Amino acid sequence: MDRRGRTEPSRREVTLSVCAMGTTLMCPGLLKAAPWSRPATIGLPSPVPRPDAFRRGASLGLFVAKDYRGSKRGLYESFLGEMLDAGVRDVQLIVRWAQDTVRDVDIEPDPEKEEDDETVGWVMGAARRLGLRVFLMPTVHVREDAKGSWRGAIAPRDWGRWWAAYRRFILHYADLAEAHGAGLFAVGSELVSTQIQESRWRALIEAVRARYRGQLTYSANWDRFEKVRIWDALDVAGINAYVPLSRVRDPSESELTQGWYAFKEKVLRWARNNEGKRFIFTEVGYPSNPFAAIRPYDYSLRGHPDEGLQLKCYRALYRSWQDVEGLAGIYFWNWFGEGGATDRGYTPRGKPAFEVIRHWYRGSLRPERQQGRQR
Repeated sequence: MDRRGRTEPSRREVTLSVCAMGTTLMCPGLLKAAPWSRPATIGLPSPVPRPDAFRRGASLGLFVAKDYRGSKRGLYESFLGEMLDAGVRDVQLIVRWAQDTVRDVDIEPDPEKEEDDETVGWVMGAARRLGLRVFLMPTVHVREDAKGSWRGAIAPRDWGRWWAAYRRFILHYADLAEAHGAGLFAVGSELVSTQIQESRWRALIEAVRARYRGQLTYSANWDRFEKVRIWDALDVAGINAYVPLSRVRDPSESELTQGWYAFKEKVLRWARNNEGKRFIFTEVGYPSNPFAAIRPYDYSLRGHPDEGLQLKCYRALYRSWQDVEGLAGIYFWNWFGEGGATDRGYTPRGKPAFEVIRHWYRGSLRPERQQGRQR
């Protein structure tokens, strides 16, 4: 594949992943990481204290298959409990509508493949009852499975009709976010080909603000965030930071840390040139496979499971960003997944990367807040 953006998991992959989970996920904390020769966080510096406003986040795709035979709500609640145990205080919930190809003008919900509004609202409520802040992120899914077919390459036959459909999609979820108390809402994600249409984006943002009172962001692809023209109209800039960190399959942690250098300098220079605009990583993560550092945006589950490389990528991310003042938060992609030593996907569940998240998020709480933190 030769896509500048990330690929999407097929629905078959999602279904198989969930159906293979069995009952383990129903009991938060039961899935443990495989034993390692040394602790996952040894040698890492202590986290810089961050205010409560810092978004200690993780993503949760609402991807449970329709034929799952257990309690879907119980499953989502177990994910949320595990996230809380890791120190997560902000959950990003992914919701999707779809269009068939990049040329189509219709964007529609798919009741057979996506969660209904009642379930999405229930998950938002469950998260808030646990004390988690909610970030609702609607994304467009392109069903066509062909080279170059992803949401960043959308080029509809009629832009006017496409924008009407997209406006309906976003306002639908803006209403849901307002009704269930989500504190952050994304007006879009990785829609690279639309970003030059500034007037249409500004009109949409104005319409969202008329019915949603929380904060707004847009989730830009890591190699296109500088070209977004609407940052001034949003509360915080969002970047999907799937930055390739290496060209080799078994890089050292030092090489991975160095791999962040050029991108980090670019982001900080951009922030300085935009009046200190604060930014969040709306998505960042690594699959547990040998290609995690080369193509972190690629969902293809190739090669043998590799928790060790995923861990090194997490450690390099931590070393590079945990003390950067302009970074206002981070959402690790994606909690959903089977987890454990045989899992090649993104989830940190039952993997050493989980301990890096815990080290960062719990350790960055102000001392007075650490006294009352939950297990």
